[in-house]
Amino acid sequence: MEKLNCLIAGLPDSGKSTYLGALWYVTQNASGKIELALRASNENIPENTSLLEGLSRKWHNVEDMDRTSNDAPENISFLMCPKGSDDEISIEVPDFRGESIRQIITENQPSEFDDWCLKANHLLFLISDVRAGIYADDFEDDEEATDAAETSIEENQTDELPPILELDPKNITPAAQNILILRYLFENYRFKKIVICLTAWDRIIKENGGKAKDPEEYLKEKSPALYHFISYHFDDVKYFGLSGQGEEYEYEKTGDGDNEKKRVTEKCKKRLQKLTRDCQRAFVYDGISKSYDITLPIAGFLKEG
Repeated sequence: MEKLNCLIAGLPDSGKSTYLGALWYVTQNASGKIELALRASNENIPENTSLLEGLSRKWHNVEDMDRTSNDAPENISFLMCPKGSDDEISIEVPDFRGESIRQIITENQPSEFDDWCLKANHLLFLISDVRAGIYADDFEDDEEATDAAETSIEENQTDELPPILELDPKNITPAAQNILILRYLFENYRFKKIVICLTAWDRIIKENGGKAKDPEEYLKEKSPALYHFISYHFDDVKYFGLSGQGEEYEYEKTGDGDNEKKRVTEKCKKRLQKLTRDCQRAFVYDGISKSYDITLPIAGFLKEG
């Protein structure tokens, strides 16, 4: 049996849990509705399905995913069969929380992350925000802030060196964060193949007037530094646009004051649950065609060349 150790990584809110929930639902329920590159094995009974079933349930019910709370992940393992074959492959992925992955930037990631990277042979990297540049915030009063800083320096000049500021990864743009994370992975580990998924692809299509865009060209246009870093350092890279939710959720507020909360509207739930039953909700786009077979990013790791 072939064993595929796939590291699924990405910043917080990049869509990892949503993708896993959708993937588990589709592989369990799409038989006879859509053709899948990877189908569930008849022996597809992991030792512990509670995590996958929980993610799948929230996805099916059109509910926001809970953030993974532990640094030490719960490994997810299940059996799949490639299309047209009775051979089985064992797929193992760890459910690392996005914040643990972002800690790579300051080299404070949990030791379990590096331990798992040592045995991973493929990388599925999810990107939800491609904003370029260096700093996350643009100041509206740059000139006033600069003048105030210069005045403060003049009034408080001493012979002492200024304190060294601790780097907060949240203060740099997502594109820069992703470059630093990918640089660490490139310098320390070797993956046979890499798949880059640009998530919330339904939103990107909507922003483009409903027209499809090539995911690779989109990244190159919106974040050239990140794109060229990936192209220069990694040889075998495949790009997908991925919509794990199918569309952006519509919310309504409930309660007042401190008890105010938000929930997905019933109209949105009913629409997406119908698409879920028809297996026409979550989708991927490879630059040529749209497909509801969301196993394609993982199936690509099995192809030669």
